[in-house]
Amino acid sequence: MLVVENSVDTFHDWDKFQPAWTETFWYGAWIPELATTVYLYHWFRPVLGIYGGGCIVWDADAYLPWDIPAFHYEVNRPLPARADLRDLELDCGSRLRTIEEGRRYEMSYSRRDIALELRFDAVTPPDIVSAKGMSEFFAGHIDQAGRYSGFLELGGRRHEVDCFGIRDRSWGARVITDDIRMNYCHGQSEKLAFVCYSKPGANGDEVFKGYLARDGKRLSLAGGTRRSIYASEILERVDIEICDAEGRRIRGHGVPVNRMVYEPYPNLITWLHLMRWEIDGEIIYGEEQDVWSVPLWHGRDRAARI
Repeated sequence: MLVVENSVDTFHDWDKFQPAWTETFWYGAWIPELATTVYLYHWFRPVLGIYGGGCIVWDADAYLPWDIPAFHYEVNRPLPARADLRDLELDCGSRLRTIEEGRRYEMSYSRRDIALELRFDAVTPPDIVSAKGMSEFFAGHIDQAGRYSGFLELGGRRHEVDCFGIRDRSWGARVITDDIRMNYCHGQSEKLAFVCYSKPGANGDEVFKGYLARDGKRLSLAGGTRRSIYASEILERVDIEICDAEGRRIRGHGVPVNRMVYEPYPNLITWLHLMRWEIDGEIIYGEEQDVWSVPLWHGRDRAARI
């Protein structure tokens, strides 16, 4: 039984006739000096009684799931008899605990040669994002910046984690169609955070959703542009310019320091890059996520990416 209270930290009522109804949580942290990304990501499908996801760790030395340092990704495990996101323990090794609703969380993962313990302290509010342009993925969604502290032990070595990163939550029917194409990029520091959703258009990538948080004030994006530069189909740089609802504007560029590709759901390919952003002269870290349905990836214009 899932504990349902329809809050930012609990499961939501679901449509019992929609097997694709999905709840997710994701915590993404980095160790920039090691070009390393650490994910704790899980999805739940209550109609089917299953969950999946797990812990993923990669660096600049490999980009395929079977070559990276850790790819512990489960599929179709039975949901526990009782599951409360505020105090959750899964049989795959993941643990999540809410310390302060919408603000502070502790998470851990322990399995085989991995021991992960992290704390997340938010620096932006857990505002719910509308489903505009993303109805195939969620009905409700949260993108929240914060600071991670803790450690990762992997292969007998301990690495301290102290970075600004992101968490997200989503709920709704997740239907992976054949025509999904989207970019999602973000970056975080103590005083600056942004999230940017975009889709390719006739005149370049068109920003259709996101937020800008600066000096404690977070506002939705009003628009913007971004441009990805590739060499031999490998991302080299992303240029970005966005503005929020009050006209505040940032511009800058990012370069990837690692990359990884996997299939989080059948028929969906996601390229993930840890990004070193230079935004208005400030260096911050975040990500670029390049999302494709499999048919579009097969049919893409290769010449345009060279």
